[in-house]
Amino acid sequence: MQKINKNYVILLIIIFFGLFYRFYQSNFDDYWFDEYFGFWVSDSRLDFLETFERSFGPGKGQNLFFDFVLKYIYLLFGYYPENGRYFTVFLSSLAIPLLTYLSYQIDKTKSYLLTAFLTSHCWYLISYSQEVRCYSLNFLLAILSFIIFLTFIKSKNQNFKKYIHICFFYILVNLIGLINHVFFGLIIMSHFFFSFNFIDEKEKFKILIINFVLIGTIYLFLMFPFLIKNLNTSDFWITQVDFEFFFSYFFPRFFGSKIMGYIYLISLIYLIIKSKNLIFQKKSIYQLLFIVLISSYFFPLIYSLFKIPILIDRYIIFVLIPIILLISILTFKQSRKVRNYLVILIVITTFSNNYLEIFKRVNTKPEFNKSFSFILSNEPGDIKILAKNEKNHLWLLNYLNKISYSKYQNLNFLNYNDFGKNDRLWILCHLPSNGFKCNSDKINNDYIITLDKSFSLIKVFLFEKK
Repeated sequence: MQKINKNYVILLIIIFFGLFYRFYQSNFDDYWFDEYFGFWVSDSRLDFLETFERSFGPGKGQNLFFDFVLKYIYLLFGYYPENGRYFTVFLSSLAIPLLTYLSYQIDKTKSYLLTAFLTSHCWYLISYSQEVRCYSLNFLLAILSFIIFLTFIKSKNQNFKKYIHICFFYILVNLIGLINHVFFGLIIMSHFFFSFNFIDEKEKFKILIINFVLIGTIYLFLMFPFLIKNLNTSDFWITQVDFEFFFSYFFPRFFGSKIMGYIYLISLIYLIIKSKNLIFQKKSIYQLLFIVLISSYFFPLIYSLFKIPILIDRYIIFVLIPIILLISILTFKQSRKVRNYLVILIVITTFSNNYLEIFKRVNTKPEFNKSFSFILSNEPGDIKILAKNEKNHLWLLNYLNKISYSKYQNLNFLNYNDFGKNDRLWILCHLPSNGFKCNSDKINNDYIITLDKSFSLIKVFLFEKK
């Protein structure tokens, strides 16, 4: 009893750290392009059809489910950027106990404590919990998909009603995951491949195949136009992976630095080699995790080779599930000496890295708040936003009108083609939206620059009439 209480306390402490990392400085960075565009798409003041048109039009339907969930979060709690961040932090926080439960579902040793630690302290999961995009939801849905799938394949002699309940939730979660992001199909595909382990259990295998057919059929019925539009795309912003990728597989991005990335990658490779008999055993859950790990990289790479590059780390955020589970569970399958060495190495280096990433953090996104504070401290006037086109101006202005609303609600932003009539004119140049060039030729010749200031990805100029 004392042992159980001790482990329970350790687990609570680990989860507390995970929650702290995510909530601490959750609004440290302001929004960047994808976030303020998504903020415009999910405007709670719109009706259902208007939101659908924005998501399926300019948004290309890529985050359709997340757009609507976010819309109703804003409707409940207020249409302010800060509330979007609290929502994704909540989703990421919920993933910690769920992935810990999944670990315990697979292996009943104390490895679930290491799973909780890795999930709580994974810098990639922390950083994406503080971005208002669909990836934290994608990660959470992938965990739920695994939990339900494992519940089904482990079930024995269940009655038909029990199977129906499990299958309903499995279809629902995976369908939402696919609509949320098409790369979720890699999870479903991996489950499909693993299902052939159960071909000798005819009833179970038949139900699994029916599930996959239903998921695919319903998805095509709902999202066929979106799928065709994206499959016909011949130009995409993602670049082809370079040679270095085949030595790192995004691990430095996942775990905060090159050193941390290689510590985790080498540990994973070592554990897979040492535990190959466990992994390749028929119906082994470790085999399922290995299939997801390989599929997450292999199929996007193949598509990139024959069509266009599509492989980028955040699209396969769910690959962290097999990475974390294989490292934590297989570590506890090793000798006591090896296990202790790996645990100490991972825990100490991860703590050190998180200290640098969190408490020595620097801004990596546009510093709109600091720009506005600077303007307010120097006699505010009209503010003109430089944007490469009217649409980008609209999306950014919608966000800026809501950012830290109580502090900056009296700032006067000009329309896209308006230069105002006052003697003082502030120009705010969002560098990424302007090709990292602030073209002063767009400003009326009656003005001259009297003050300028640079912030992260932002330049601010004060123009005064001659």
